[in-house]
Amino acid sequence: MQAAEEIEKLRYPAGRFEFGKHYTFENTKRSIDRLKDFPQSLEDFFRNFKKENLNKTYRDGGWTALQLFNHLVDVYINAYMRTKWLLAEQDAILKPYNENECAKLADSKYKNVEDSIMLIKFLFDRWLFLLESLPQETFNKTIYHPEYKVTISLHELVAMYEWHGYHHLAHLKIINGN
Repeated sequence: MQAAEEIEKLRYPAGRFEFGKHYTFENTKRSIDRLKDFPQSLEDFFRNFKKENLNKTYRDGGWTALQLFNHLVDVYINAYMRTKWLLAEQDAILKPYNENECAKLADSKYKNVEDSIMLIKFLFDRWLFLLESLPQETFNKTIYHPEYKVTISLHELVAMYEWHGYHHLAHLKIINGN
């Protein structure tokens, strides 16, 4: 059995995301720049990923590498749609989904990781195009997160998704022994 501190470090190798921080437009532009790099970072990482590790986990009870690669597709499809809801709806509410149940579905074991990464690349092109088209004041718009019971700005949403991708890339690196 792993000690609680060790489990926490494996669950959150990049640390936990902190809601409620203040974000400036400069912070958000840096997050967008890091997001621009994420699909290529993921693709570069996968090139050297040991394919025999696809069914390994980063911790007891954690998802496999294959589930993580495919989860990132779910994450960013939701990021794109949540951004659109925030922009298009009055009093927008973020629609949570059960990630663990989604990770049990057949498409979470989709073996062509290259396709999943390609989908992320195409999705990012469109999502980041949208984000970069927005005037600065739009990033102050908010969406309510009912699971965490917090109202978050588009600034914070972008920061959360920047963190989320690199958080799971860190899990994949643990699995691969990097």
